[in-house]
Amino acid sequence: MYREFGRILKQEVDVPIILAGRMDNPELAEESIGTCCDIISYGRPLLADAEIATKIKEGRVEEIRPCLGCHEGCMGRIANATVSCAVNPACGRENIYGLTPALQKKKILVAGGGIAGMETARVCALRGHDVVLCEKSDHLGGNLIPGGVPHFKRYDLKLVDYYKRQMELQGVEVHLNTEVTADTAKSFQADIIVCASGSTPKQMTVNGELPVYTADEVLLGKQDASDQIVIIGGGLVGCETALWLAQQGKKVSVVEILPEILGEHGAMPHMNYYMLTDLLNYHKVDIYTDTKVLKTTSDGVVVETDGTQKVLPAKTVIASIGYKENNMLYEQLKDSEIPVYNIGDSRQVHNIMYAIWNAYELARGL
Repeated sequence: MYREFGRILKQEVDVPIILAGRMDNPELAEESIGTCCDIISYGRPLLADAEIATKIKEGRVEEIRPCLGCHEGCMGRIANATVSCAVNPACGRENIYGLTPALQKKKILVAGGGIAGMETARVCALRGHDVVLCEKSDHLGGNLIPGGVPHFKRYDLKLVDYYKRQMELQGVEVHLNTEVTADTAKSFQADIIVCASGSTPKQMTVNGELPVYTADEVLLGKQDASDQIVIIGGGLVGCETALWLAQQGKKVSVVEILPEILGEHGAMPHMNYYMLTDLLNYHKVDIYTDTKVLKTTSDGVVVETDGTQKVLPAKTVIASIGYKENNMLYEQLKDSEIPVYNIGDSRQVHNIMYAIWNAYELARGL
């Protein structure tokens, strides 16, 4: 982020220059030393992975747990809680919240290969359990796959890569294209079942002439977006999707029924809020709050604000109105003879920190 400033300073001063700010890419850091700086400084990446320097030195880059830049566990908590890390629940409390070997080795079945499922599998395997992870799709990562499509969310996909590597290193038996059902669960002969089935986008029906797609469908390329777009829902996914589309030169409007955008799950870290809202403004995304959608026409989306109706021009309509828990498997299995747990989004839809911390807390006690 600050490499060009360092490059200029390097030509003007003869004192050592320390460079920080998203320099956790080892190749970028190595390239910067000598041309932009003399020393690389790590802050948040050390919260995510205290061994980052050692892993770089030993060539174990794929084992680095990446900082997402989300601020949920660090700067977002600094005013009223202990600084920690969204992707590293033990950060700041390693002595009391670390991992210990399991008292009794067990076979654990994890149903779901999203982030919560993989964190559960990782921790259980580290503690000595035999772990089988089943994912019904052909890939791991869950909702981080569509979430990581925008270039400014690329670190989400790095986290998925980290977990894939951990599954290999810890000997987790992974089965893709394998859905765990109430009928098949018994065949695994597990001592414990952990349901990490995740969540799916809520569907929305709007009367009128235009189809309504989910943000996931557009992010994954299953549906094309035109050059005029209305996004219904101004939460984090809706606003990030709006920014991503606007950066492609498309005209985007966001319609939010609440008084403010980005209000789900409580207040988001202020630096993230202001950065995202500033970027939406810079890319000329129109924001309509306290506004409800009435219908669609061939011209666009009819909305109402304070009793006044207007048409927002659109050829594509995207609904981003939240996610719903996939808890059906847990409901079917919860009365089984063996312990069955429900974690992550399938327990309660929330953010990535909740999913990882929830999984870690459960797995360290199994």
